[in-house]
Amino acid sequence: MDQYDIAVIGAGPAGSMAAKYAAKAGSKVILLEEHSCIGWPVECAGLLGEKAMQESELSRGCIAVRGMKGATVYSPGGFHLKFKADECKAWVVDRRLFDRSVALDALRCGAELRLRSSVRTVEWDGKNSILTLADGEMIQAKIVISAEGVRARLARMAGIPPSRRVLCGAQVEVPFAVDDPQLVEVHLGEAPGLFAWVIPTGENEARIGLCARDRGCDRLRAFLKKDVIRKRLLGSPISLNVGGLPLGPPDTTVADGFLAVGDAAGQVKPTSGGGVYPGLVAGKIAGRVASKAANEGDCSAGRLREYDRLWRAALGRELWIGMKANKALEKMSAAELDELVSYLASKPALLRTIEEHGDIDRPSRLMARMLLHLDWDGVRLARLLRRILI
Repeated sequence: MDQYDIAVIGAGPAGSMAAKYAAKAGSKVILLEEHSCIGWPVECAGLLGEKAMQESELSRGCIAVRGMKGATVYSPGGFHLKFKADECKAWVVDRRLFDRSVALDALRCGAELRLRSSVRTVEWDGKNSILTLADGEMIQAKIVISAEGVRARLARMAGIPPSRRVLCGAQVEVPFAVDDPQLVEVHLGEAPGLFAWVIPTGENEARIGLCARDRGCDRLRAFLKKDVIRKRLLGSPISLNVGGLPLGPPDTTVADGFLAVGDAAGQVKPTSGGGVYPGLVAGKIAGRVASKAANEGDCSAGRLREYDRLWRAALGRELWIGMKANKALEKMSAAELDELVSYLASKPALLRTIEEHGDIDRPSRLMARMLLHLDWDGVRLARLLRRILI
């Protein structure tokens, strides 16, 4: 039976980053990926903020398709606001290439990768975990890091609760008449739970998708038939990606000999649905803590709670505020969304603040700055946003 200090299940960005940092700390690490290649299937819109790019520790030129400078936000009634910064605020990436690049970094740091290695069971004997693979092979590890994704079957079996809620996501890549190749489109009111989007990948192609409480594919099909989208379609979709989006981390992300990271731990931004940035941040913390605990010979849940404490200190406030904002947005009627968008669009100083300080990875900081630009009409906006506190 092969023996390791750390076994990481899932070679997505969070898992690969955890493996990288555990290996960098001197641990013997195995990275187990159930699929035959890394980066497939794609379950992400592929739009990363500047901080996510920095946390990936990759060269931007190797993974970025194009840069985005802002967005056009549409309300259900056709009102819209547009903001565009002087420099790029986010980057469209090829997720297959991105995931493989993060995994390659982990291998360069000493982690071992095994493809087509689905883990069936994990059993904790009080000191080590025994992982049984689909082919019957058994592996021993002091600590297991689950980066399984939203389903996280093994994390649930270990006693780590699921996320507060899971949205249904669907996206197509399609020939499309793009209005501005440097602006993302956000369509409010099209998907209860989050929103719909159009992400340009070229002058005449885009990724169009949404995340909703339910029926993601049905809602996307309906969205594609709306005039604002249908009249700009230049052909049939060339790809379809679907997946779940976990929102709201559970009360604990550790168990004896076990950590959960990324989607498996609900570490996803509720304002945008992005999970790469928080997954990378938490992955680094998980790798460091797991390696240190394995070296100390104490892999208990009590010892591993250091990971829970550290990742929540880094990300917890942002995710909490994001959940409040997400719930408020979902509760707004179409008329209220129209009123909100038209109000924001009428404030030039506020739009300049968005252009200067917009950050999809840390949106709460922008929210705080926006408050400084509200005049007496802010009472009306406060009435709309009071739902945050309900």
